[in-house]
Amino acid sequence: MKKVILPASILMSLLINTAAVNKKDPSGIDLKAIDKTINPADDFYQYANGTWLRENPVPASESKWGSFNIVGERNNLILKNILEEAAADRTAPKGSGKQKVGTFYRLFLDTIKRDQQGVKPVLADLKIIDKIDNNYNLMEVVGRFHRKGIRCFFNYSVGQDLKNSTSYISYISQGGLGLPDRDYYFKTDKKSEDTRTEYIKHIVKMTELFEIGNMPIENEVMAIEKTLALKAMTRTERRNQEKQYNKKSLQELLKLYPDLQFETYFKTIGVSSKIDSLIVSQPDFFENLNSTLKTTSIPVIKAYLRWCVMNNAAGYLDSRIEKQNFYFYSTVLSGTKEQKPMWKRGIAAANGIVGELLGQLFVAKTFTPDSKKRVNAMVNDIVEAFKVRLNQLEWMSESTREKAQVKLASFNRKFGYPDKWKDYSTLEIKEDSYLENSYRAGEFGFNDMISNLGKPIDRGRWGMLPQTVNAYYSPTLNEIVFPAAIMQPPFFDASADDAVNYGSIGAVIGHELTHGFDDQGAKYGADGNLKSWWTEEDKKLFEAKTKVLANQYNQYFVSDSLHVNGELTLGENIADLGGLTIAYEAYQMRLKKNPGVVINGFTPEQRFFIGFAQIWKNNIRPEAMRQLILTDPHSPGIYRVFGSLSNMPEFYAAFGVKEGAMMYRKPDERANIW
Repeated sequence: MKKVILPASILMSLLINTAAVNKKDPSGIDLKAIDKTINPADDFYQYANGTWLRENPVPASESKWGSFNIVGERNNLILKNILEEAAADRTAPKGSGKQKVGTFYRLFLDTIKRDQQGVKPVLADLKIIDKIDNNYNLMEVVGRFHRKGIRCFFNYSVGQDLKNSTSYISYISQGGLGLPDRDYYFKTDKKSEDTRTEYIKHIVKMTELFEIGNMPIENEVMAIEKTLALKAMTRTERRNQEKQYNKKSLQELLKLYPDLQFETYFKTIGVSSKIDSLIVSQPDFFENLNSTLKTTSIPVIKAYLRWCVMNNAAGYLDSRIEKQNFYFYSTVLSGTKEQKPMWKRGIAAANGIVGELLGQLFVAKTFTPDSKKRVNAMVNDIVEAFKVRLNQLEWMSESTREKAQVKLASFNRKFGYPDKWKDYSTLEIKEDSYLENSYRAGEFGFNDMISNLGKPIDRGRWGMLPQTVNAYYSPTLNEIVFPAAIMQPPFFDASADDAVNYGSIGAVIGHELTHGFDDQGAKYGADGNLKSWWTEEDKKLFEAKTKVLANQYNQYFVSDSLHVNGELTLGENIADLGGLTIAYEAYQMRLKKNPGVVINGFTPEQRFFIGFAQIWKNNIRPEAMRQLILTDPHSPGIYRVFGSLSNMPEFYAAFGVKEGAMMYRKPDERANIW
């Protein structure tokens, strides 16, 4: 999550005045969002946001609605203008970013052409499957599909070696499932059983729309996907990077999984000469996949691959197929009632296929150097506060503390957008079809990825687009990254007082910094390598403290059968609590230089906590909440507020929280880590 950027005057006609909309008070607090009928000591989330939550139901085209959506809507108006301008300009030089973005967007919007083409753009891939008769040409087809972005069986990627962060290495990992997570195949509650039934109906309907209804595949697809899911790691297990770091030589890989024919696969994807070793992220999954391919008949495998092709292409073809795809993946799984308007879907598509090209045009319209400067100054304050807190930790030994300080001092920062943009010169965007453009973009991205093998680490690359409303921490690069898009109210307001900015964007900055010291980030050294830098005693003390937090979140029930997974969400919960604690410390340091005053009856400390709570306001549909709980490492917004604040004595003091209040936790039950 990140900081505010003010749009250029040329786009003001497209935007509602954000100061008028977001700043209902000179401090930056949205006073109209507050529900004063709620006691803040009982439910601070509802107190800070209750009126807004009642007055802002989830739109029919969305599965949830909150602060991120509001900022996203503002950015979408800018992106819409950019895309429409590019699409209308047929004089843009061939091969230029504007030409590629414009051509892509025109083809996306041309639903008449898509309806006329129907399934024709995908027929060649379906015919390739017909020719498979053994595991050799099977893996050749899988390689060809992976190159263009068709997901099946497993995933291949290139990234930093977790234990040698100066080098790139190949990774293979579990994949190939049509449902969001392995647990969707095995849970026995009624909702899970209904979802599987709907999935089978969806497959049947799709085979009819693709006009292969005389070749039923639903039973074969479910059989293979359930078999793959059986030995897949759970989301919680996958948080442990050490368990997933299984380095194998090429020869070891070939001996371990002979029926996967990796020699054929690597030759097809173009990396044979670049691989001598790689990381097998989930060995049990690949052992299971190997035996599955050995014992499963070719016709069943073909049925599964046909589904992979159809499922991947569904969002890129005619309106009948697109609507059916939306029905299952958005309505059944997330509760969304209707599709977004075409222009919004076009923005999402452009972000996924020509994202950095669009990003270049976006920042040219919006980003100001002052934004970077102001965020960087706040980061300085928060880093300094973190240093102070590290020195005050009674549970940490001097040996570990010294290494922690070294890691903190070595953090890199990226703000706004890349200093060097990705080179799109080899990407062709043609006038043939939306799907084929997506395939070409997939090949371009794949080639760009594998080109890293054998090269030094490119520390200038970004893992997120500048138009994305979010932020992230990279443990292997030991860096925090804040895209331009999030540098807006309510996350950051240049005209708001420090209390609200430190409580909102400050807590986000602290959150990302703390990720370097959460239960997984703490396993990476200052150089980005996965290695232990803790004493054994400190590690035990740290794990005991994080266990308190995991147990706390495990008690948050959404419904009788659905509750927050304290282990899955542990890293994010540590970062929420740590980030807010550090931001508060930084704000207190700021107050010593610039004493705060009471504004509209709120003290500086109260405004800090209200600012934090208001960035997490969010209405969400039950189906989307279910998917979030089962698959997302982030807790729902209400528990991010409730969980973090109930552990902070500073919050208790600010709002007079006493024993007996719902926000109250006994001192010995409060998590206190960073």
